[in-house]
Amino acid sequence: MVRGATLAVLLAVIAGAAVVWRGGRAIATDLATPRDLHGADYAGSGACRRCHPDHDRSWRRTFHRTMTQDATRDASAVLGDFSGTAYRYGGVTVRMDRDGAGGARMTFARDGGGPERVAHIERTVGSRRYQQYLAREGDVLWRLPMAFHVEERRWFHMNGAFLTPDPGGGEEAPRPPGQPRYGGGAGGIEDYDRHVARWNDNCVFCHNVAPNPGRDPSALTFRTEVAELGVACEACHGPGAEHVRRNHNPIRRYALHLGAGAAAAAEGADPTIVNPSRLSPRRSADLCGRCHGQRIADDVARFYEHGDPFVPGDDLALTTSPLWNDTPLHGDRTAFAARFWPDGTARLTAYEYQGLLQSSCAQRGTLTCTDCHGMHEGDPRGQIRPRAQGDAACTRCHGGLADDAAKARHTRHDVRNPGARCTACHMPRIVYGVIDVHVSHRIEIPDPARDDRYARPDACTGCHVEETRAWAVEQRRRLWPDRAAAAAPTIAEGGQTTTALTGLDRVFAGDPVERAVAVDAMARGGTGTASARPGRRLGVLLDVMENETYPAVRRIAWRAARKLVQQHHGAERPRWNEYDPTGPEAARKAAARQIAAMLPAGAVEPPDAARTAELRTRASSAAIEIGE
Repeated sequence: MVRGATLAVLLAVIAGAAVVWRGGRAIATDLATPRDLHGADYAGSGACRRCHPDHDRSWRRTFHRTMTQDATRDASAVLGDFSGTAYRYGGVTVRMDRDGAGGARMTFARDGGGPERVAHIERTVGSRRYQQYLAREGDVLWRLPMAFHVEERRWFHMNGAFLTPDPGGGEEAPRPPGQPRYGGGAGGIEDYDRHVARWNDNCVFCHNVAPNPGRDPSALTFRTEVAELGVACEACHGPGAEHVRRNHNPIRRYALHLGAGAAAAAEGADPTIVNPSRLSPRRSADLCGRCHGQRIADDVARFYEHGDPFVPGDDLALTTSPLWNDTPLHGDRTAFAARFWPDGTARLTAYEYQGLLQSSCAQRGTLTCTDCHGMHEGDPRGQIRPRAQGDAACTRCHGGLADDAAKARHTRHDVRNPGARCTACHMPRIVYGVIDVHVSHRIEIPDPARDDRYARPDACTGCHVEETRAWAVEQRRRLWPDRAAAAAPTIAEGGQTTTALTGLDRVFAGDPVERAVAVDAMARGGTGTASARPGRRLGVLLDVMENETYPAVRRIAWRAARKLVQQHHGAERPRWNEYDPTGPEAARKAAARQIAAMLPAGAVEPPDAARTAELRTRASSAAIEIGE
């Protein structure tokens, strides 16, 4: 009897082992079989959470997750103050409140009467610096002209986000077909609705998973679909429905985790999903470049009608090309030139991919985006990997420069000084975006003579703001004589070369991007004369806060002035939020003067009025199309 039972158990074990063995062979074959994920089904981030709770938690901390949210289903998605506050700009008063059901809405009323327009908030875009709002008109979602600055906790008009001057005296901006008027046109101002954009074939592409505008070219209607709102798991890992289905099998999961079965399984690879860490450096960069590198398709209509065919792991160049300063648009090779410095370096955000492609670290090495950025690591503001913090981002490859003595020899700067940081020289802050100035992703050797030749900001006077470009050229020749070439002729700016301009001068001259970069540098300078006379820089910034015609540049000046005052005079003196960069001119000027009056005597050195007026004659007032 006992023997019979033992035999039965043994047979059962053998049978089970045979099943597992056959299953293991099948799984090994499955794991070794490549998949084409084009056209595959999506599962959604909720399905990923069950097996990857740690990754889900780290992703939920990011601003990728909240890039686009449904305001009608999740009240917490709406960060703006919809308690009944009102904001007046350019002859239009907007009231932000809630309807009887609690839904957020904006009501636009023009000065002088006329019908009001009510916009019910259906979706939100963004959650870090500022949040934008979408309202529906038929089958289209439109981005509204008012946004909420999350960091400052106050409203502003979108003219203050993009590089658009204060309204007045111009023609009304061109409008897409069917665009509603919230304030522009008769009884309003010409630029009020300039930044009202159609979400369905614009914002949808980079802010969601598997975007498909679904445009009907004959009727000009939309049936827009996304697999998931926001930048979720499958934006980087590809469609995952088959991955979820296959991995319901516990034996398959064990094969992946324990390295059993085929060689593919031993490497932890699963052909039903994309692991960006296992892509080549170029394919990994393509994945990020899909959204962080503005691009153009040969057949744009196909994208509008059927969606973006790109799947993580693809060669991005098979479907689109990155925009460059000479990329033609309907035969015009200057259409995108304003988005780049004259040497082809990007000067706007959303061109980080182009900067990487121009960098020798990627051209001659293996550098890719994820060497520095981790989607599940670091501070959500930038998502810099812990291993890439500070100079470690560079010295992981350039190990000979890791110790302080080597850094001092290489930089000719005190290693305790910000000027000795790798990015200060090799990735200078010359890029505008989201009302801020950012580092360039074109990693290059600093050369002020070259930068003067191409009329773009240089790393040296970005720190030594009270010095001229000519001084920077001479210092480079003195400190690095083996690298210094003879200075080439400079490009004329307003009839004079840029060599004689200091960083302080550039605050008033040049186009809006140049002025924004120069203004931002006022609070970042860390050595020498750049920090010796903060009062002079404060005087320049307060002048910009009063008299600059671009609200975005004024906001950067306000932020830089606040930082300087905190550094040198304590944090609590002026009432900073009484200054509104997009507020009425008289109130703005009065608030700037009040800030100056509240500072200690002698804290502010006003700039020379005649010099400032002359420099402003060189300033460009043309709005810059930044590809929003």
